[in-house]
Amino acid sequence: MKLLQLTLNNFQGIKTLTFDFEGGKSASIYGDNATGKTTVYNAITWLLFDKASTAAKNFTPKTKGPDGDLHNLEHSSEGVFEMDNGRIVTLKKTFREVYKKKRGSAHEEFDGHTVEYSVDGVPVKEKEFTATVLGFCGGDQEKPKMLTMPDYFPEQLAWDTRRKILLEICGDIIDDEIIAGNKELKELPDFLRMPGTAEQYHTPEEYRKVASAKKADINKQLEGIPARIDEAERAIPDTAGLDAEEIDRNIAALSKKLDDLAIEKANAATGGTATAELQKKVAELKTEIAEGRAAHTKRQNEMTADIDADILLAKREASEARRTVEDIEEDIRRAEAQLKRLRDLRTQLLADYDRISKETWDESQSVCPTCHQSLPADQIEKMREEFNLRKSKKLEDINQRGKTEASKTAIAELETKIATLTASLEEAKQKKADAEAKVADLEAKRPAPTVYETTAQYLALTAQIAEIEEKIADEGKCTTEAVSAVEAKIRATKDAIREEQDKQMQLTTAENQRRRIAELERQEERLSGEYEEIEKGLYLCDLFTKAKVAALTDRINGKFQSVRFRLFQEQLNGGLKEDCEVMIPAADGRMVPYTFANNAARINAGLEIIGTLSEHWGLKMPVFIDNAESVTHLTQTSTQTIRLVVSEADKKLRMEVEHGADIPD
Repeated sequence: MKLLQLTLNNFQGIKTLTFDFEGGKSASIYGDNATGKTTVYNAITWLLFDKASTAAKNFTPKTKGPDGDLHNLEHSSEGVFEMDNGRIVTLKKTFREVYKKKRGSAHEEFDGHTVEYSVDGVPVKEKEFTATVLGFCGGDQEKPKMLTMPDYFPEQLAWDTRRKILLEICGDIIDDEIIAGNKELKELPDFLRMPGTAEQYHTPEEYRKVASAKKADINKQLEGIPARIDEAERAIPDTAGLDAEEIDRNIAALSKKLDDLAIEKANAATGGTATAELQKKVAELKTEIAEGRAAHTKRQNEMTADIDADILLAKREASEARRTVEDIEEDIRRAEAQLKRLRDLRTQLLADYDRISKETWDESQSVCPTCHQSLPADQIEKMREEFNLRKSKKLEDINQRGKTEASKTAIAELETKIATLTASLEEAKQKKADAEAKVADLEAKRPAPTVYETTAQYLALTAQIAEIEEKIADEGKCTTEAVSAVEAKIRATKDAIREEQDKQMQLTTAENQRRRIAELERQEERLSGEYEEIEKGLYLCDLFTKAKVAALTDRINGKFQSVRFRLFQEQLNGGLKEDCEVMIPAADGRMVPYTFANNAARINAGLEIIGTLSEHWGLKMPVFIDNAESVTHLTQTSTQTIRLVVSEADKKLRMEVEHGADIPD
């Protein structure tokens, strides 16, 4: 792909400018600082990639004046390209402001920006334009950037993407080949084998992730074990002088003594036979009271049985009378509500009928609203007939609704029903009043019951109980003192048992903590072994990576004449960190990173990389070289190159086309 012509209009300060590359020859564009060399570079990258050559954010091709952006201008970049198959394609992008007249405003107002696209002079959508560019550039968004801008691959592209592209060019190396070629790696497959499988393996990268996570977990556990051992040691109680067998004997003896004291307390609490006889007598008197209360209640119920039955029957009659009154009142309320709805509807229908009856034909409808001339007579007659038909239909509908929904007959029937229900209500209310009066009369005749606690029998029995309980209290004083003495002995014995049990618990706690310490020490030893084994596996992975990277480095560097690539960095801890740094030879023979090399070395390195990528992909694109004046010896390339050279003497941009040999297709 060659650039034949580039035209800028109002592009970042360049009003109009066209560069003719005479059939796609290489060229040099000269100009003093701030004359627009980088603007030309931006024009081609914005046209193809929608970005600035410097990768600046929020790039815009708008032209600025002393007071900011200049308005109402169209900013465009147009390139004419020759494809590898000889086809000529013209690509153009135009950036302009959008103005719209908002509602209520007499003037147009700024409403943002828009970008217009065209291919061979035909307007297209952005998606179609982008697809066209990608089609000419290998179908990949990144490839044309790498082949056009010398600094894109080594500086702007992410290191892992650079590494992926290099492996694509040179081919990867099979892991088994690396392992088979190094005796130190013979144990690595044992570490890479997936747990629970015979022939399934992690890659070294996968194993490193799994092992690193497990190593961190083990290390965390190991860090916590000393503190847990120390905590367990501090939790061991002082058991000096304690004998487990002696403690067991003491607890057994004290438990037997406690059983004996329980029997002694029961005997003391029983008291003498006199107290027992008195308590028996009290129980007999209380039984006699209960029997007397039951007999008294039975006699009371027999006295009022007949009148209670009459009262119950009268209450049922009164309840039925109340329900009858409530039912009639509810029927009246529903009938009155229905009557009101019918009357209101009939009034509304009569009003509608009267209103529609008064409607007349509007003579203004006989005139055409557009030309204001009278309509044909037959059309007017037809419109008048349609009006009369509609009016008749409305009146007929109202009349029919009046007959079916609010007739006088229906209203009269409801009025008769309400009058009948009102008469029934008065009769029901009288029956209710009579029934309630009957209940009140019967309840007044019912004799008042007497309370058993006021009878002579109850008073005599309770007096006897009080006299006997006084005697029991005198007898109980002696019994209480005896029981209290035994209870004091029981408490002392229980305290002694608890003391022995506390000693027993101290011995148990001490034994449990010693077992815990032994378990933690075994766990620490096991985890340390696992940690060392993982360290060995990670070491073998690093050894494998070094061997593989060395082989890859040789294979990749073999594709380049002077540029080299650093694919990993060795860490202070001996581990490896993956990388993909472009290395450039310095004057003294050292290889320095791309970012630390001088501008000329970086440009030549970028051109060398472009040459290798272009050959691999079979794709050539015009290469722009900014600050080309810093390079005295430019790396030769088979692609079209456009040098941007600082020249103090050139106050306006000037281009010189190289008239040497044509660039090969």
